Amino acid sequence: MSTILCTIYNSLYLDKGLVLYDSLCECAKVFKLYVLCMDDKCYDVLADLKQEHHIPVRLSDFEDGDEELLAAKANRPMGEYCWTCSSSFIRYVLKHYNEDNCTYIDADMCFYSNPQLLVDEMLAAGKSVMVVPHWFHKDNQMLARKVGKYCVEFNTFLNNPESLEVLEYWRNRCLDTVKQKDDGIHYGDQKYLEELVNNFNCVHECSNRGAGIAPWNIVTFKHTNIDYQLSYNNEEIIKAVFFHYQGIVNISRELFVIGSKKNLTDSKLIDCFYIEYLKRIQKWRKELSVRYDLKGFIIGHPAMKHKLTTFKQTLIGEFLNYLFLNYIQKSRVVRVKLIKF
Repeated sequence: MSTILCTIYNSLYLDKGLVLYDSLCECAKVFKLYVLCMDDKCYDVLADLKQEHHIPVRLSDFEDGDEELLAAKANRPMGEYCWTCSSSFIRYVLKHYNEDNCTYIDADMCFYSNPQLLVDEMLAAGKSVMVVPHWFHKDNQMLARKVGKYCVEFNTFLNNPESLEVLEYWRNRCLDTVKQKDDGIHYGDQKYLEELVNNFNCVHECSNRGAGIAPWNIVTFKHTNIDYQLSYNNEEIIKAVFFHYQGIVNISRELFVIGSKKNLTDSKLIDCFYIEYLKRIQKWRKELSVRYDLKGFIIGHPAMKHKLTTFKQTLIGEFLNYLFLNYIQKSRVVRVKLIKF
């Protein structure tokens, strides 16, 4: 079975999307990555790059004829609309391109092992849909009720009747609402994944602990001095499959605040994962700036309110951001050597 993946982003997220693609080229070898381009600039850049495994899809082509989706779009901000589109884009890839499977992945991720390992686990279990837990650290367990036990970061669906029934259920829930409500039922497109597990027997919960390493669980790992092999809870040795770099805030060209709390995360993991990832981000930002005159990128989570930066913030603004994030939120701040534009 071929590795078929899809994701969603716009031109302000191209730096992260292209790092994701590069990591797949290193790990997956044979794969397709469909990208729903949320603006024309994103499509134009990906089309011009002509990367072998990239298949950019225009937003207008994806939306064409889908009246339910367009009705939802009419009354939702862009962040919520992206959440609305996740299940519908999987459906589009399966039906429009007649792929035998499709896995939605978030664009702010990087792979360190072949993602087909996870799909094979699902197939071996005799299931046709897969979800990945957040694997929350014990100090973050209270988040599960609000944001959900499972994360919309690697969600696989086969192109068969039972899987499509599950997908249609998820899509309909997202068309209804993707509001973030603190009611234990609604949180974007994500909280609904629990309903899929509870209501359908064909849904598999991923058991590979190397999938979904992220700020909310990184403190359960220690580095083993072998790249991307980690000690989990000081016991099991696992190989990282993918890291979800959610929560990075870029407050200057060199200064980044990562989602994990300072003094809790193994510093070797920061060097192994974050520093290397941020260097890749900087490299693509330079390339996109030179080739396509793209100088603005999202500095926070794309679904939240954000501002764009051309990296011309004042020293006072940078200093205040640093003080707030470093000393009030107690988040870890890392500095990456500048790649000059």
